[in-house]
Amino acid sequence: MFKSSMRADVRNEIGSNACHRVRSHGHIPGVVYGHHVDTRAVEVDRKEMDTILRKYGTNIFLHLDLAGETSTVLIKEIQRHPITHEIIHVDFQEISYEEPIHTTVPIILRGREKVESKNNVVQQQLRELHISCLPQYVPDSIELDISMLTPNHPLRIADVEFGQEFTILNEPKEVIASLARAEQMIDDPGEEENLFDKVTGATAKIK
Repeated sequence: MFKSSMRADVRNEIGSNACHRVRSHGHIPGVVYGHHVDTRAVEVDRKEMDTILRKYGTNIFLHLDLAGETSTVLIKEIQRHPITHEIIHVDFQEISYEEPIHTTVPIILRGREKVESKNNVVQQQLRELHISCLPQYVPDSIELDISMLTPNHPLRIADVEFGQEFTILNEPKEVIASLARAEQMIDDPGEEENLFDKVTGATAKIK
């Protein structure tokens, strides 16, 4: 999993007015919480936060420097303004390398060029996996080879052999990807799942 670091300052004032003042100074209000720590109100630099998200996304461990102490956190939730889409609040979860965490990992499909044509198009219904594992085993991504994908044989969670380091929390019947006729593209992935009853096996490549 990607790693980066940033500084956070303790917020002594809470409430909507205090958060507005924080934002007006170019910062983002947030909280840091965890199983064995008290919840703390913090603020982080907006430009620094935007840079990290552009570079890594939210799938990242952050070494957060707070009041002279460094802790490892996950970006657990980001709230954005409904019109401007600017970040207005962020939740950080402090983690321990001895306790499992729940997080998401992006799925990368390999081998599209071997199965796609003017008649067949790969539809990726699932773009990330929900997993549970110790923090040190969280991968940056999971690569799946779909070079053997054929029409009417969708790739489901249950068809993939994942590593033993983590537990998949998605339902086994969830469709990851399927090969559809170009002229029969289906808008609703749920409809497509009912069309197919045969599966294609695959092995996950962890990165």
